[in-house]
Amino acid sequence: MNSKTIFAHLIVIILCSLPLPLIVSTIFYAALILFTIYFAIVNKVKPNFQSFNLVLILLFALMVLSYTWTINKDLTLIGIGRKSAFLIAPIMFAFIPNFKTIDIKYIFRYFSYVMGIYAIFFIGMGLFHYLTTGSLSNLTHHELVSPLDLNRIYVSLLTVVAIFHILYNEKSSRTNVVLLGLLFIFLVLLSSKTIILTALLLLAILGFRIKIPLVKNKKIFIAVLILVLGFGFLKFNPRFYSELIPAKYSEVLTKNDFEKNYYFNGSELRILYTRFLYEFEKEQNIFFTGFGLNASQEKLNEKCIQYRVPDGYGVEFNFHNQYNQIFAEIGIFGLLLLLSIFYLGLRKAFKATDRFSIAVLLMFASLFLTESVLNRQMGIYFFIFVYVVLSKSTNKEPINDKKDLKVLT
Repeated sequence: MNSKTIFAHLIVIILCSLPLPLIVSTIFYAALILFTIYFAIVNKVKPNFQSFNLVLILLFALMVLSYTWTINKDLTLIGIGRKSAFLIAPIMFAFIPNFKTIDIKYIFRYFSYVMGIYAIFFIGMGLFHYLTTGSLSNLTHHELVSPLDLNRIYVSLLTVVAIFHILYNEKSSRTNVVLLGLLFIFLVLLSSKTIILTALLLLAILGFRIKIPLVKNKKIFIAVLILVLGFGFLKFNPRFYSELIPAKYSEVLTKNDFEKNYYFNGSELRILYTRFLYEFEKEQNIFFTGFGLNASQEKLNEKCIQYRVPDGYGVEFNFHNQYNQIFAEIGIFGLLLLLSIFYLGLRKAFKATDRFSIAVLLMFASLFLTESVLNRQMGIYFFIFVYVVLSKSTNKEPINDKKDLKVLT
């Protein structure tokens, strides 16, 4: 087993262990770090820093620098520890050999298989709960992944990346079509609005490679799929759309006293927090510095108290927008660095006409509008490792599946 194979194995295990307790992925993350050090020393490897490594390191450096002006040094210190992957991973990957297409395919192929196993487990648990209680509650939303105490948004993100891999990197086979169907059902049951709608939009624009039985025109298939899902969600899950459309957006932007039982849907709450961010910048001049890494929550809570936002919103919710979160914590330069990360990744993906990388990066960019993905360890690990693995790839050569994959197994 050569060194690159070991690197690929460890990365697969880290990605596949993310839904498990954090200690599991942390152990294999540590193993990857140790093996990288061993590999670099034995082979006298000189680090190869590229733009994608450097922009991640610069973002982490700014996070550390915010300790000098933060409003809460203890929270910022905790945040620096949690975000250390922004420093360690790009340095580590500067010593790891470049990945070829076959390496990328191997990593995401087995990641997709394991996501299929997770889907079977969670759906099976939900069906067992239905058979024993007669309730379908554990077959949808957060309850579906509650056996491992997970957040459905993050599981949806892992699932849609596996779906993109099958659609863009795999050949048509009965196994792949069955796995694709299973993951798609799992994704629909999780009911993440942003991820489902973005995925359908990306498929409509980018198309997909794999052939699906009885599907001759892929564009018509996507259109029909959107209509069927739209009707299904409207009939059986009306909250899918009621949470998506900000019916009271003008009131949310102008109202100064939200009464005790005032209700915000998902979009309205994000609009409210964007309003708060605008007021923070005007009142406290945070444009260049922010409040400090991981230190914005107490200010958000104060705003909720000031406007008498009902209990539960400010205390339990961050900005739910990664761009706003970064701006509030480390200022405009942090936001520009985050945008640069996507720019560099997408520029490389478009240049290589790599539809898989384009779809994955645009999915992250879209989800960052509705979730503070990098505020959770699971989100940090997944984003960093997917980004650096895709950025580390070299070319898009054709693959002989049966022959080439044997090299990595």
